[in-house]
Amino acid sequence: MTQQMLQAFQGQHLETAERLAKMILKSKPKDLVALQVHGLTLAMQGRLVESVAPLYIASQQDKKNPEILSNLAKAQQGACLYEDAIQTYKKLISLDPNNPQILTDMGTAFAKVRQYEDAMASFDGAIKIDSKYFLAWSNRGNLLSELSFTADALTSYEKALGLNPDYAQTWTNYGNALFDIGRYQEARLAHEKSLSLNPNYAEAWSNYGNTLLELKDLGDYEAYKKAYLLKPDHPFLIGQLLMAATSRCDWGNSKSLSEKIVSNIGTGAKTSPPFCLLQTNASAKQQRLCAETFVKECTVRFPSHLGALPIFSAKKEKIRIGYFSSDFKEHPVGVLIENILQLHDRSKFEIIGFFLNANTGDDQERKLKKLVDQDINIFGLNNDAALELIRGCQLDIGVDLNGHTSGSRTELFAQKIAPVQVNYLGYAGTSGGDFYNALIADRVAIPPEHQIHFSEKIAYLPNSFFPVDTGISYESFGELPSRLSQGLPESGFVFACFNNSYKITPEIFDVWMNLMKEIPDSVLWLSKPSSIAIENLQKEARSRGVDSSRLIFAVRTPDRKGHLSRLRLANLFLDTPNYNAHATAADALWSGLPLLTLIGETFAGRVAASQLNALGLNELIVDSSEAYFNKALELAIRPDLLKEIRSQLEVNRYNSPLFDTKQYVKDLESIYLGLLEPSM
Repeated sequence: MTQQMLQAFQGQHLETAERLAKMILKSKPKDLVALQVHGLTLAMQGRLVESVAPLYIASQQDKKNPEILSNLAKAQQGACLYEDAIQTYKKLISLDPNNPQILTDMGTAFAKVRQYEDAMASFDGAIKIDSKYFLAWSNRGNLLSELSFTADALTSYEKALGLNPDYAQTWTNYGNALFDIGRYQEARLAHEKSLSLNPNYAEAWSNYGNTLLELKDLGDYEAYKKAYLLKPDHPFLIGQLLMAATSRCDWGNSKSLSEKIVSNIGTGAKTSPPFCLLQTNASAKQQRLCAETFVKECTVRFPSHLGALPIFSAKKEKIRIGYFSSDFKEHPVGVLIENILQLHDRSKFEIIGFFLNANTGDDQERKLKKLVDQDINIFGLNNDAALELIRGCQLDIGVDLNGHTSGSRTELFAQKIAPVQVNYLGYAGTSGGDFYNALIADRVAIPPEHQIHFSEKIAYLPNSFFPVDTGISYESFGELPSRLSQGLPESGFVFACFNNSYKITPEIFDVWMNLMKEIPDSVLWLSKPSSIAIENLQKEARSRGVDSSRLIFAVRTPDRKGHLSRLRLANLFLDTPNYNAHATAADALWSGLPLLTLIGETFAGRVAASQLNALGLNELIVDSSEAYFNKALELAIRPDLLKEIRSQLEVNRYNSPLFDTKQYVKDLESIYLGLLEPSM
């Protein structure tokens, strides 16, 4: 029977070999050959947890057999029993101390349990034995990259690739490191090289998609789709695929993806980055669960945050605030923060701007650098160096303006960079972490009864939390541009929505198309998305009985004054429900364009309502799709009513809290002072 078992095993008839091994072990439970075959057949079938026991028993029968110990260690590591694997590797090393592979594999196991010094010692030990062992260099690069020592990681990867240029895993990890320091084109080439070596490498396809997304290359969707087909349970991949699909307005695919994400959130599965969930029907409770899973993954490799830090301002004349953002540039956050920085009371506050992105050199970046007392760029700094630099600044308050958006450094806040840490402005949702003292909002954006859905304590501003940009006065807009200059018809009603394409859902598009059918001479003026999104929107319009030529796509313009001025050509801004217009809503209202919003349950779906409430135009806030349609229709067919609202908007522009930026900053400072008091 032993011979039959071995023949079956050698012939890759794994189920037969397993059955025969079990039969032998039933009568001879300590049969060494049968134990090994049983363990190996289980491992080869992907049943790694089951494979450990027979291999362990075999290792106890022959304690100095390197082959058995090696198979056991691999099974333990594959089953995520890393501590056990480390002990097995140590036994192997005692038998074969000059084997670089054993040291490298043990280093990988040490890294999994966050024993980073031991991991590095193992990799360096392997390299000392054999400097040409490329896997030691490659895994050393992985460790350095994980610890955010990106420059050193690149050196290790390049050494590995010089020794073995045909290893796909090293190429994609090298690409990830290049991505982390903003060398996106080089990252793209690295991922493409990886995929040329292994076209079925799911992780490389996912990483390639991330890079194409950053490069604004429309191939990101196909890359994510390929990764998903190969490995649908890859961490957070389905959320990235959903984001790519919604950006293309590919609603056939996005609906099923969204439903799958929402249904799996409660299981703790790593389904989606929190940002990708904002445009879905996910509840506030589900958004928190998603954020908690994501933030745990982001911070797991870093030590738990420290206890209370001292209030450094006791030794200083001014309270020191650090604002952290990767968007201190031509970006909505970069624009919105300008007035705040300019109006902060410098007799009480010292402001440091921490720039998390590579220098862009654009006008807004230069402007913001002049508005802070000190600007510090920590892009590319590993976490240890960044923490040392930040803590050396002795901040009293650290303000995270990123949240779960691109370029964030959440792990720094997780390790505590200031006595008071605040989540503010950049992300309309909870962080899911326990290391922020507060999230700044208002009672419309986050009603008190919604506190349960946020890991942070809500610090309430008295009016809208949203800091509207009033830097360009209405009087300076100049003459109204012609409709023809913007591709609009000379007559007829202009519905407008300048939200990003991923915010448009098929449900709200249904409402829009029904409105256009009711108002035959109307057009829908949209911010110009990708060419694929345009094609999909036009197709969706036709399928709903609307001539696609009635969709007008506005070219994006860097000229804010020109953009604000042209908004006046529209008659009514139609907001998206799940993920509202934020800065876009503020721009519309500042330009004098009425905005209609359907208030939702989540933070992201209540921002426009927050602004309208502070503006005194609550009649433009509705609570159902039916009310949304009816209100929009009423405003379109009753010019007198629309004129009345426009007139009210004009008056309120000068006396409502929404546009009182000076008072807004005073209220914000009061919140900061209130957050400091319990810690002093």
